[in-house]
Amino acid sequence: MAGAAWIASVAWVASQIGLDGVIAGLVLSVLLAFPIVSAFVWLDRWARERPRRLVSAFAWGGSLAAFSAIWSQEGLQTLVDTTVSTDFGDWFRPLVITPVTEEVFKGLFLVWLLIYRRRQITGLLDGIVYAGLVGAGFSFTENILYLGRAITTFAESDTSDAHAVAVLGISLFLRAVMVPFFHPLMVTLFGIGIAASAGKRSQAARIGLALAGLLAAITLHGVWDWTSLAGKDPLLIYKIYGAVLVPVFLTMLILALVLRKREGRMIAASLPVLARDGYIAPEEVAPLANLKERRRWRKNMRRRSGRTAAHATGRYQAEASALSIRMTRAHVTGNRDGLDEQAQAAAFARTEMLRALAVSNA
Repeated sequence: MAGAAWIASVAWVASQIGLDGVIAGLVLSVLLAFPIVSAFVWLDRWARERPRRLVSAFAWGGSLAAFSAIWSQEGLQTLVDTTVSTDFGDWFRPLVITPVTEEVFKGLFLVWLLIYRRRQITGLLDGIVYAGLVGAGFSFTENILYLGRAITTFAESDTSDAHAVAVLGISLFLRAVMVPFFHPLMVTLFGIGIAASAGKRSQAARIGLALAGLLAAITLHGVWDWTSLAGKDPLLIYKIYGAVLVPVFLTMLILALVLRKREGRMIAASLPVLARDGYIAPEEVAPLANLKERRRWRKNMRRRSGRTAAHATGRYQAEASALSIRMTRAHVTGNRDGLDEQAQAAAFARTEMLRALAVSNA
């Protein structure tokens, strides 16, 4: 279904900019998406989520969310134009329709996580990572349109014309430098609300926190889109970018880095307790407490026992980290929700690691 939705979205993009535009936009979009995805994966290194679920987050954003946003916006735009007026629709779409539809459809993956995979959300950082990858996927598909259109428009113009060159340069600067984290940033606000709600027992608190995150994302998105409507100042977009988006981005960046460092310290501090209580082996405390040692452990397993054993070791490291986080929070807050399930997951992952090691050495 995701593949079909992505193909349908790209087909619509091709109807707007042609096949050449799609190819050019796709190449540039891949180049932009790689460092963004890498950044969110790096944030997740202490308690790595399952790769399949991270891929699903990116795929949702780039396929079903993008497809649904495109067609809902087209339908709602037509409805507003016919029932009110086209002048009203010209400002209502960027100010209301676009922010609401895009943030809601991107955020549905996070809602699914909260309802069906709540155990996978161990803290705010998980919400940032999952949301960021959803936004990166959405931005990946959207950039095919914008970057492809910039390239084809330039190719169809007098390429020696200074104005055409300037327009191309501004377009590329805007999409490649100013707003590559735009969609990840918006949906990350919702992701924080979802992650905060995952730790609450009260249903009202869960709903309230999730809605607060969604409204923050919609509002910030609407403020950005408002720059295309508010006056004729050609520098307004850069003023709003500097006054609003940059501070929000820097705040989110600092928060993510602090959470990552805090998560590492939390895990390292609780590992001796896990060893004492028999959840992990005492000799595993040191390698689990250091990212370099974890990587060396996986590399040694792969060299001696093969890829399957190395993969199983990585899964065990991630599950043990998640158990450390839940154990610490249970001790601090008294909330033991998901602790027993996480302990079982860690035990199962360790069994699978030892089984893979035994098979390879047989």
